Amino acid sequence: MSPRTRWLLVAAVAVVAAVLLVAVLPFTAQPARKEKLVLAVQPTQNPAQILERAERLKGYLSSRLGVEVEVYVPTSYAAVVEALRFGTAQAALMGSWPAAIAVKTAGAQVVLAEVRRVYVDDRYVEGTFYYSYWIVRPDSPYTKLEDLRGKSACFPSPISSSGYLAPMARMVELGLLSRKDGGAVDPKDFFSEVYFAGGYAQCYEALMAGRVEVTVMAGDVSKELYERAMSSTRVIEKQGPLPSHALVVSKNLDPKLREALIEAFLTSTPLTARS
Repeated sequence: MSPRTRWLLVAAVAVVAAVLLVAVLPFTAQPARKEKLVLAVQPTQNPAQILERAERLKGYLSSRLGVEVEVYVPTSYAAVVEALRFGTAQAALMGSWPAAIAVKTAGAQVVLAEVRRVYVDDRYVEGTFYYSYWIVRPDSPYTKLEDLRGKSACFPSPISSSGYLAPMARMVELGLLSRKDGGAVDPKDFFSEVYFAGGYAQCYEALMAGRVEVTVMAGDVSKELYERAMSSTRVIEKQGPLPSHALVVSKNLDPKLREALIEAFLTSTPLTARS
């Protein structure tokens, strides 16, 4: 065999080996990841309490969707939006204003509007709206919002519809705050100290511990938290009605899984206004 023939034979063997390797690769690669749905829940009370109650939802959705489901509670309302934006969550239960931000900044979709049991003052009803209330300790000397100028306040989050945005709008209505050059209002123009605690329960605890003089409680928090808070405080102002929560999904969620998720929620809870 001539050197040239030998070289051509070696080259041919190398080509065949390469082709076989390419053909085998798809079968020897790592197995595909099991499909998973991550559902973020907007924090309206202590995250640990939400997670405890979310176990039933997690089990129900897993059985209905046929995929692994993880439910987690980010530390703030803004973190829920970011989870949808960066793909660490594929769906979220969130308030109306954060949902609007998720649509605008993350390209998310609002697929269901919620009908839920909420408090409207002292009535526990099924509705798509509710109110939020400025509350102080029962022994507080303050009887109206105007009395709290220069005092301390706690809010759940700067993008909370009922816990911050609506209260700020109410302060504008009352002439206690004003928008500068058409921009956002600054509560520090009225309060001496402003805290964002991450949830209603945290703010309520801060109020009762004497760390702040006023906070806000909403009619859509858990029945337990609302009754405990409202029975141990005094209302000095309110705002509303405010639209209820929504189910929001990522723009990258698989269409079949999206439909299955919607049907699962429609079957399990009185959610309406499918879009």
